[in-house]
Amino acid sequence: MAIVTIVKAPNPLLDKPTETVEQFGKNTETAETIKDLKDTLDAASEPEGAGLSANQIGINKNVCVVRKFFQDPMDPNTQLFEEKVLINPKITNSSKETETDWEGCLSVPDTYGKVTRPTKIQITYQDESSTSQKLIAEGFYARVIQHEIDHLNGILFTSKVEGNTVTGDYFKDN
Repeated sequence: MAIVTIVKAPNPLLDKPTETVEQFGKNTETAETIKDLKDTLDAASEPEGAGLSANQIGINKNVCVVRKFFQDPMDPNTQLFEEKVLINPKITNSSKETETDWEGCLSVPDTYGKVTRPTKIQITYQDESSTSQKLIAEGFYARVIQHEIDHLNGILFTSKVEGNTVTGDYFKDN
């Protein structure tokens, strides 16, 4: 298990676009990066992470891990997730319909803000074996993917916040 320290803003690595991944396969730097992303995301508990990009763990490569959350059909009080690795992802289409909702980030601890994003997107990406894939996502899952692709493009959610950011204490008091 390789839990890596998450890079925090204002680290300049978070402000520049990442490099295209060209190495694929089991014994590559990309495979190690993916394992580190998954292990580090698993260890993130306050708050629980929904996604993590390579530049957030100090690696300047265009790869991220995102989670699609859903309710356990056997136990309605338990939330499960499906994890997906996105390599060199690009948004190819997005809905005109948007939604404004709260976002946070493991690289900007205890800071939250309202961001408007399309409710449905289509992306292309490569999987771990370099095969080109397409994915349509909507709702919170689409938000997570857009947030992580922004990271890979050197954009923090704080630059998209409408109004002021707040700390986690705001949610305890309201």
